[in-house]
Amino acid sequence: MFTFTKKTDYALLALCFLATEGTDRLVGPREIAQRYEIPAELLAKVMQALAKRKLMISVPGPTGGYQLGREAVQISIAEIVEATDGPLAIAQCWEESGLDGCQQARHCHLRGPLARIQEQMADILRQMTLADVLAPEPLRGRRFENTVPLIMAQK
Repeated sequence: MFTFTKKTDYALLALCFLATEGTDRLVGPREIAQRYEIPAELLAKVMQALAKRKLMISVPGPTGGYQLGREAVQISIAEIVEATDGPLAIAQCWEESGLDGCQQARHCHLRGPLARIQEQMADILRQMTLADVLAPEPLRGRRFENTVPLIMAQK
């Protein structure tokens, strides 16, 4: 089953929080961690990774914190996944080791069909933005008609 890692989940939560509740102020990881009851230390590391990719802006110091690096409509879900987990890959043969690290490569007939799935999944994640995740209505009738929308769990 394809699923986002906890790091990506936390990144999405943090970015959504900044896009909705942190628009006019700097927000620290502890505030977001408390809101969603997630580990503050891991969230801080995730937020640092997002800041490295310029998805967030980090302001150091005692009154510092984070804010969005760009408008929510300009941040793709693919960028978020890649910032937290590296390149998009649905199978291990798409990871950095490639076919050299796959013992079944000589006999595998799945690479072609999986490549099509990989391409479509990557396209959807590149097209979908943080603003789409924040959209209150279902995505039906829009460019993601045949996909399952991401839902942000709020407490």
